[in-house]
Amino acid sequence: MHDRSVVQVKVSKNYRINQPTVAGLSSEGVSIVTVTNRPAFMFNVYNNYLRQTYRPRELIIILNNNSMPIKHWQKQALPHESIKIFQLDEKVSLGECYNYAVTQANYGYIAKFDDDDYYAAEFISTGMRTFARFNAHIVGKCCRYIYFKGSSILALHEPSPEHSYVDYVPGATMIIKKEVFEKVRFPDLNAGEDNEFQEECLRQGFLIYSSDRFNYVTIRRPDKNTHTFKLDDETYMGYCKELIPIEDFRPLITRAE
Repeated sequence: MHDRSVVQVKVSKNYRINQPTVAGLSSEGVSIVTVTNRPAFMFNVYNNYLRQTYRPRELIIILNNNSMPIKHWQKQALPHESIKIFQLDEKVSLGECYNYAVTQANYGYIAKFDDDDYYAAEFISTGMRTFARFNAHIVGKCCRYIYFKGSSILALHEPSPEHSYVDYVPGATMIIKKEVFEKVRFPDLNAGEDNEFQEECLRQGFLIYSSDRFNYVTIRRPDKNTHTFKLDDETYMGYCKELIPIEDFRPLITRAE
């Protein structure tokens, strides 16, 4: 496994855009982290961040593809607040990309956003309210919606715990107290890093809490080969319930509280 100094050496470019002043920093702020190697999802990455109502927050983007032009990402970010963009060599694993992002975070909570999913405006706000109400170190969503773009169907993934302590939540839904990283780091892996991270968190005595199903949607594109989880839509739907044909899922999945 790389140590942090090795990973930092591999940072080829580093932009800090409209970084907040020290006076504006807060342990209750949230650092949203997205690691991507896919240029096509740039606008989705920015929109998911800019949509969030919670303050203070920042976005840390890690580009993990050597051919991605960081200047293009910088240009799109310029009008917006508190965005940092880094580029790590594509040989650096996904897990180590997340570890590096944590070292760059100003705030006391780390939210993992996937580059291709949908995060409603209240995703961070409701997650932070969950931390305020329950003793947890990680908050996420076992129960979640999935949208199949090819057939325009919104589905609820197989019944999973809501409002309860659990052993695992999908990595794309995790908000993590930064103090966790004093004892646990993501493993040096490109797949399964979320599972191993949470397993080690449990061994260290950290608590994982599953909130409700709202304000997040896994987006499934028709080509299964563009996903890490390579199930065809028909098979995937077999693990779901409440299949709803719908073009705009946002009114159904959005909830402020």
